[in-house]
Parts: sequence; C-alpha cells; structure tokens
Amino acid sequence: MRVSTLLVAELDEGLRKYEGHIRRIAGLVSGDPSLPALPVTFHRAGLRREAYEIQLDETGVRVSAGDSLGALHAVRTLLDVWDWGGNGSLPEGEVADWPTFAVRGVFVESFAGTDRMSIEDWRQFLDRMSQLKINTVGVSIYGCWDIRHDGSPSEYLFTSLPGYPQLESPQHVTTWSAETEREVDLDYLPAMFAGRFFGEVVRYAESLGVQIIPHLGGPGHSTLVPRALPALSALDDEGAPTGYGYCVSRPEARAELARLVRCLVAEHLRPNGLSRLHVAGDEYYPIRNVDPADRRRVVSPYCRCAGCRSLSPGDMLIEYLLCVGEVLAGEGVAMVHWHDTLVREGVLDRYLDAVEERDLPVPVIAWWKYNDPAPRPNADRAETWCCPTTGLFPHLFQQDFSGNIEAVLRRGHDAGAQGALAYSLPDPADHANYACFADLSWNLEHSGGAGGFQQRWARYIANDEHDVALQAIRSAGSVTASYPLMMYIVHHLLPYFSTAAAGSTQYPDDLLRSFAIIQPPMADVLRQVAATLREAVSIMPEGRVVRFWPEPVTQWKAESGRLAATADLFLAVIEAARRPTLTSQEVERLSADGRELLKTAATTKPAYLAPLVVREHWGFVREIETSLDRLRTGPGLQGEEQWHAWIV
Repeated sequence: MRVSTLLVAELDEGLRKYEGHIRRIAGLVSGDPSLPALPVTFHRAGLRREAYEIQLDETGVRVSAGDSLGALHAVRTLLDVWDWGGNGSLPEGEVADWPTFAVRGVFVESFAGTDRMSIEDWRQFLDRMSQLKINTVGVSIYGCWDIRHDGSPSEYLFTSLPGYPQLESPQHVTTWSAETEREVDLDYLPAMFAGRFFGEVVRYAESLGVQIIPHLGGPGHSTLVPRALPALSALDDEGAPTGYGYCVSRPEARAELARLVRCLVAEHLRPNGLSRLHVAGDEYYPIRNVDPADRRRVVSPYCRCAGCRSLSPGDMLIEYLLCVGEVLAGEGVAMVHWHDTLVREGVLDRYLDAVEERDLPVPVIAWWKYNDPAPRPNADRAETWCCPTTGLFPHLFQQDFSGNIEAVLRRGHDAGAQGALAYSLPDPADHANYACFADLSWNLEHSGGAGGFQQRWARYIANDEHDVALQAIRSAGSVTASYPLMMYIVHHLLPYFSTAAAGSTQYPDDLLRSFAIIQPPMADVLRQVAATLREAVSIMPEGRVVRFWPEPVTQWKAESGRLAATADLFLAVIEAARRPTLTSQEVERLSADGRELLKTAATTKPAYLAPLVVREHWGFVREIETSLDRLRTGPGLQGEEQWHAWIV
C-alpha cells in the first residue's frame, strides 16, 4: 500500500506525553507527495506497559496502546516497516507487540572516546538507541582504570561538583594527525564536564522515553577521588592515605564520603529528577599499574586503619555501599550495583540482609559477563538485570558479541531477571551488536536468538534474499565472534594491552618475536584472520542506507579491512626482520603502508573516537623502523618454516 506520509490525529488522553516525538517520527515516513496520506489514530487500551497493537489497512492506521511509551513505540515500528520495505509502501496487517524485559538499556562507560562526545554526539546516540526501543541509558559520570598510554592513570569525571575543583580530570592524548601527517598532542577536559551538559542529556533522553541512570565508579579501581580527597582514602599500615580505595570506619572518612554523595545529588540528580544512582561496587580487589612511581607495585583498596583492619574485603564493600545508600535513601534515590564482587566475596545475601535491617530501598543487582560461561543470576531477593556487552574497546577492533548477548539474556530470563543492560562504548561499528541486543531484549522468546537476528539483519542491511550477506557475516564472525582469538591474540597487535604491562614487555619487539615462532604457528593465525576477513568482504553484497546510522555494510567492510590491513602490516614487518638485507626504501614502504592505515582509521571513525583509534595504530607504525633495527642487530627472529602436517 503506497502512501505519501502518515497523518497523526489527536491522541487520546494518557497517550500524549511523547506527542511531539510521535509526530516527529511519523513525519519521517515521507514518500511520493502525489500519493494519499494515511491517517493514524491512537486509542488508550488495557495493555501492559509499553505494549501496542497496530491495525493497518487502506483506510488508515489504528494504534492501541497501554501508555504513552507504547504509542511512541508503535510509530517507531511503522517507521521501521516503512524503511524495511524500501519502496515507499506499508503492508496491510496487524501487529501485537510487547517487550520481554521491562528494562532494556545500555550502559555507556566513561572512557577514552566517550570523554570526547559532544552534546550533538549524545543526542545522536540517544536517537539511535530510542529508535531501537531502548528505554534506559546508564551514563558513567565517574570512573578510573589503570595507567595506560602516556604514563598517566585513566581517570574520568564527567560532571563537575561545586567545592571540588581538585576532581577535574584533564586528559592528555598523543596521537597522529591525518591532516599534517605528524604526531600531535591533545589536551582537554572531558567534553561533558567542560560543557556542563549532563542535564541536557537527561532532558533530551526523557523526551524520547529514555531514563538516564548516572553511574558512580568505586570503590574498585578508584584513584581520582581518594587521591584528591585524602580524608576519605583508605590508609596503609602506617596510617598514610593510599589514594586508592576508601576508609569505611573512621567517622571523618564516612562524613567526607557522605558530603561528596550529597553534593552529587544536589547538583545533578535532584535538579534532573533522577531517582536512581548506579553505585558500581565492581572489581574491588588489589591491582598493579596504578602507582605512577612504581607501576609494578600491587596496590590494595582495602583500608588498614584500626577500624577497618579486622574487616574482610566483603565487609568493607558492604560498609561502603551502606554508607552511600543511607545518604541516597535520605534523598529518595535508590541504587544499582554490579554483582561481581558481592558474589565473589560471598556477601550478597549478607548485604541484602543489612539493607532490609536498615530499611533502605532494595538495590538492583546487575549480573554481567562478556564471555563464556554466562552467569546464572539469583533473582530471588532483588530486582535483577542481566548484562552482556555490545562492544568493549572501540579504539581496538570491532567484535561480534551476538553470542554473548543471547547467552546472557537467556540465562537472565530463565532466572526471572526483569531487566537487560548492555555494557557499551558508543561506536557506529557496533551497530549490529546494538541491534541484536535490542531485538533479543524486546522479543527474546520469538527472536530465534543470535542466529535468527543475524539472518534478518543480513537481509535488512544488504537487501539480499539469497543469504550471501549472511554468509559473509558468519564468515567474518568466525574471527570477530571468537572472544579468545580477539581478546588474547588479535587486539595485542596494537599497544593497548602492552601499555599495562608496566615495563615487562617491549612493544612491538617481543610481540613480533612471539608471532614469528615456528610452533605454534602464530603468524599463520594472522594470515588466516586477514584472509578470512578479506574473503568475507569480497562476497558481501552492496549495502543500503539505514536511518540514523552510517551505512552499515560500508562500516562493516571498513572495520574488517582495518583489521586485515593491520595483520598484513604486522606480518610484513616480521618478514622484513628476517631478510638478510633490508634497504631504506623497503623500510619506508612499510612506514608508508602504515600511514595509509592511519589515514583509513582517521576517516572511518567518528570524530570523538578517531584520535584514540589512530593512537593505537600510531603506537605500532612509529616503531616500525626502530623495531626493525633492534631486531636485526639483536638475536633476531626465528626463520619461517612451512610445514603443516596436521592440515596436509
């Protein structure tokens, strides 16, 4: 049924909250103006939350919804159906639709790349997520990790706090400019902090039917706050602040922590009508590579003052969460926690007992895992969310996490989880992962899982009815969907993980030596990776434009090509290091190939990610000449041997 557009009638009372956005989305259905417009009427019905029904024929579209968000989802579905058809038509028929999980969200980490997102980038991200019927977005406003590039801790504060100027987190990035073809240094504050637009993100999300939940990192891998505010820091055996972790027994330390949380509530939660704070509680254990003076030293977050010394790690975590929780409860704010440390320390039930004894709101427990085996959540005592990932490291190589998404959601659903929240760092290259998560969290029972999604996705992005696109996606997925292959081998071609080794690894020399060994044939791993991805790209049909996103087939080809080109360059350097003679022209050709790879990365990533992605590649390219000199004047590499008896 060919139409020009959708003509939205007045909405029933109770369905008008998102009327502006309903009309905006309906207006995107735009075809031949000579064709008739199709009237759309909305009616309130006794349906579950976010559910809707659509009846569509030549006389018009009748939408029934239980609430205003259901009405908005119905129009989103009409736009999706319009785009899927691709010929300016809508099919006659009926739809009855409702979500599997009440909460369907993505958590956006505060990290390299996210720290450069402008308000326009956040709006675009929210447009993309809301069209996928995501109704919750977690925004990390404070988080810290270990020391990586440039020898400085990875610390990010996205929301300024009055009275705490020492908590600013300036960023320094050494990368490479495609315009000047030279190394450049970038110094900046996180964009959300500098522009003070967190509230604007919250308000825009609310207009789309998306709830924002801010995320406060700690007490695990928290360095900025305890270093800048030593009054609340954990103490060592001599009573000196460690700058890592929190004291949970001294009254002055608890008071300082409470004052910080109240400031956060007053400045960012209360003015924006937010009633939940994600108080992380994850990864609470000793780690190395956080002390700039001695990166190999293991630093503990556990306080050793007289009051804390007798407490177990689980006891200290409980006290921290209760201290923060009591402040938040007084402000009408409930909490969300990651599950891992509470479960690992065996204190989840004891913590929930204490919450009940103090009459605090029962927190949400979010169970996360990004590889196998998927966790089995315990949903008996608290609202429970299951948490896969849509992508971990956008500055490295794109991964296919569809298997993780299905496994985690099915385990969560079987356990009675009410929500699904995917860890993410926004990157258009993860479009398929986002779409898979949205598809399965909305309709897990009838989605066909990751396999069913991939079949629909291949036909959607390539308009291919012969499943050649599906073959290409699954072929590439034999590489990108393998967590061990990607995380423990392929990503190490770039310096990110080597920068955490605290001087124990010389990059890239040690890695080149490792890949040059004869058995196991590591170089052949890279050859197979590159060959598989190039073959997949060669058979992928032409793509189509997808609303709100870059053209996904082009994006997919770019990511596959970037990984293949990186593997090829790495192998070429190994080959050059083995040659008995090597001319300066041959070395320059390798460096020139590296610069082309840098330019490709710079032009295929969004502006907020490009400097971080280029930094990773530059970390290898700038070392090619000097690494070759070191390898050729030192012990050298093992000679190549082609003998594959297990294949022949």
